[in-house]
Amino acid sequence: MQSFRSNPPAGTPPYVIAHRGISGKAPENTPAAFSMACLSPGIDMIELDVRLSKEEEVIVLHDRSLQRTTTGNGPARNYSLRELQQFDAGSWFNPSFSHERVPLLREVLQFIDRRRWVDIELKSDFLHQEPPGLLERKVLDVVRELGMLDQVLFSSFNHGLMRTLRSIEPSAVTGVIYNMYRDLGRPPSKLAGRVGASVIVCAKYEFTERMLHDAHEHGLALYVYTLNDQGSVRKMMELGVDGILSDNADEIVPIVRGIKQ
Repeated sequence: MQSFRSNPPAGTPPYVIAHRGISGKAPENTPAAFSMACLSPGIDMIELDVRLSKEEEVIVLHDRSLQRTTTGNGPARNYSLRELQQFDAGSWFNPSFSHERVPLLREVLQFIDRRRWVDIELKSDFLHQEPPGLLERKVLDVVRELGMLDQVLFSSFNHGLMRTLRSIEPSAVTGVIYNMYRDLGRPPSKLAGRVGASVIVCAKYEFTERMLHDAHEHGLALYVYTLNDQGSVRKMMELGVDGILSDNADEIVPIVRGIKQ
């Protein structure tokens, strides 16, 4: 694919972003969900979540703890990669996915192989803060090693991680995720501007037209999650958002692309 740019070209539809892969049809953040996203035409980007294992390998996992999406228990940070990959990461969704395992970021990026852009969300938890710069450097090391820096958007609810990441790699494209309890009343331009981000991401229930206007007035892109029904997709398209995250990104492609079914 061509190099990633935050805003779609003028006059084109918003980006279609597969939230944790096609997570409506396969267990989130697993090879199965990412494979579906790569095989579905019209999807621009795959969003995924990363954190560290015990030996500081970058793994793809949303929650701090393992029990919601794997047969493991407790914080993922307490387990080695070998231990993590013994857990079943798919049966919670459907028994047919019992072979799925927690993947490495490196493995996922190698599989995607520039077929789609990737939104890498760096996870930071209240109960466990990584040493400053550690997660950012580990993630950047993987992306650089694979030569995919121009294919990636880095994002986080922890805006400080994005500041640090850009200080390490000034060419990185970054986004900040809005949190209404912390960021209420702060315009996107202020949130993004103070850490050098070019994208603001918010939930559909947090979105306001004022936020969109402020973002566009300052040259920022605004993406909205998680839109899984046709009505909300059409509404956001009419308002002019720049990216739409969906659990069933394959199903919203015809709506976004204007394909008659």
